[in-house]
Amino acid sequence: MRALSDHIGRNPEVGWQEFRTVDTLVRVLRAHGFRVETGQAGLATAFVGSWDSPAGVDGPTLGVIVEYDALRSTTGPFHGCQHNAQGPVGFAAAIALREYMRDRRLPGRIRVYGTPAEEVGPPAKEILWKAGVFRGADVLVRSHGSAETARSRAGFGVCCLNINQVRYIFKGRSAHQRQAWAGRNALTAAVLFYTAVDALRPSLRPEASIQGVIPEGGAAPNVVPDRAVVDYYIRYPDEVYLAHIDSMMANAARGAALATGTEVEIETYGRYRDGITLGTLEELVFAYAEALGAPELNPEPQRPSGYEETGFVTREIPGVGVSVFSSPAPGHSLERAADALRPVGHRGFLLDAQIMAAILYHVLTDADFREKMKKEHRVLAGLFDEYLASLRRAYAQEMGAVSAR
Repeated sequence: MRALSDHIGRNPEVGWQEFRTVDTLVRVLRAHGFRVETGQAGLATAFVGSWDSPAGVDGPTLGVIVEYDALRSTTGPFHGCQHNAQGPVGFAAAIALREYMRDRRLPGRIRVYGTPAEEVGPPAKEILWKAGVFRGADVLVRSHGSAETARSRAGFGVCCLNINQVRYIFKGRSAHQRQAWAGRNALTAAVLFYTAVDALRPSLRPEASIQGVIPEGGAAPNVVPDRAVVDYYIRYPDEVYLAHIDSMMANAARGAALATGTEVEIETYGRYRDGITLGTLEELVFAYAEALGAPELNPEPQRPSGYEETGFVTREIPGVGVSVFSSPAPGHSLERAADALRPVGHRGFLLDAQIMAAILYHVLTDADFREKMKKEHRVLAGLFDEYLASLRRAYAQEMGAVSAR
């Protein structure tokens, strides 16, 4: 499996285009006794691998999430966050559990969820979740590269902040520059909006992260553009204030359109939201990391971060992400991509697989632990609406000024 990880790392494919990678992963999974169905929820590079115990299926359903898309860049795709390893790591854990359950005739099921395009919107896991692909799983585990070995506090949070992925599509009227007054310049509207967003930043809380590009801006310098697109990732630590930022930016887009005689269409094409982080699973992961001698242990629990980036899945199904030190380099860097193929990355690979298998073993064999995990999830899920209501009260004054208008 480590060799498979290195192979994927040397042959990166960006989100929604992981065809060769998925073909390889599916063949490997089938060779190890799993039934595999591709094209899940209408996504060409999504799949589910299934194995049912010969002893029956009235035991737990153990779920493993695997990712395999590479990062986009101006110089070509690369696996800067160990997505090359996530499939093979998950396979190693799933196959180990399959052998254990088969040999001891333990009832239950194993499901391996191949989820594409983690780095590209719209978020595939939300699409798969809405389609019911994860339904029935008792637990979900996944792995991810990290610059330290740590665990999260119980509570609500997400790995990379709550995100709205939004396109602002400005529509004008085309004309030749020799008669520019007959047109309505969509690019002028887009630039005005882009500038207005920069002007908004001092009015927003400093934790906000707003990242944008203008991927469409016209066909030729001497033709008035009748279409321009601004694409933004709007991020904030919670979804309530995120909605406030989103509203202010929408007003800025409408203002830019009004000022230039154009129209704007606002399209939210992706959403990432807070998930539920379980202390039962996080502490078990960290205990195994300590016992197995994982490097770069951080004893201080980190903020809640869910176990996968869309959040919606974690609100429905208990789970945990395993993040063992695999590179000292920053995430999303070429240095980390190189480390995935070196001893430091290989050691992280092995530890991730061992810890994931251990977590699945506990959920499978320890009924008391399984009930504690499920109870903690029920309690936190029940508190989630209260959490959001408290945030709305906390932000009421600064958000009210905009909504009142």
